[in-house]
Amino acid sequence: MLNDDQRNRFLTFTRKNQVLFDDRVMQEFFSHEPNIELLLLTLEGDCVSKQQLENNFRKHFFRIRFVKYLVSTIKFCAIDQFRANQRNDTRHPLIFDQPTREDQSTATLGELLSAQVEPATNSLISDPQQFIENISNETLECAYSQLTPHQKVVITLGYGMSYRDNEIAKLLGVSPQAVGKSRNSALKKMRASILNKEVI
Repeated sequence: MLNDDQRNRFLTFTRKNQVLFDDRVMQEFFSHEPNIELLLLTLEGDCVSKQQLENNFRKHFFRIRFVKYLVSTIKFCAIDQFRANQRNDTRHPLIFDQPTREDQSTATLGELLSAQVEPATNSLISDPQQFIENISNETLECAYSQLTPHQKVVITLGYGMSYRDNEIAKLLGVSPQAVGKSRNSALKKMRASILNKEVI
């Protein structure tokens, strides 16, 4: 704890060196009383205090630079991730968010898929045959039945089990990109089948 004499000496020193103490780094450093005490002892010619004051300032300045580096790294990583997400969204639009008819007036394919499976009363569905039995919409059931066995498995795991692409990929022993490609292809095929049935 600084006494009145120490405070007055420090204030006098800060007034004489106003330019130095206008700096925010210095203001923060000398907001801690032990550093003020070391400064006053240094001004009296204490070499040990001078060395300790310099060490404390190095640590203080390093912390500031390190925090600044972390903030900058996080900022640029966030920007890179945002750009990657934008590129991914552009290259791989969510087909199940598109309407099943061109006039935009009906439910989306994703809504049809999720609405047909009864959610929590039964356990999650992992078997394609069981999945198709739970689809009450005849048009959707017909569209699903036209998929390849692999596409049925991908759609069932994605919508019956709510698995993510990387989880499905581990189960099937393929890459997440391959799963995404299979799912998109299956949804396109189903959408085309639903559109053709509505036209007929």
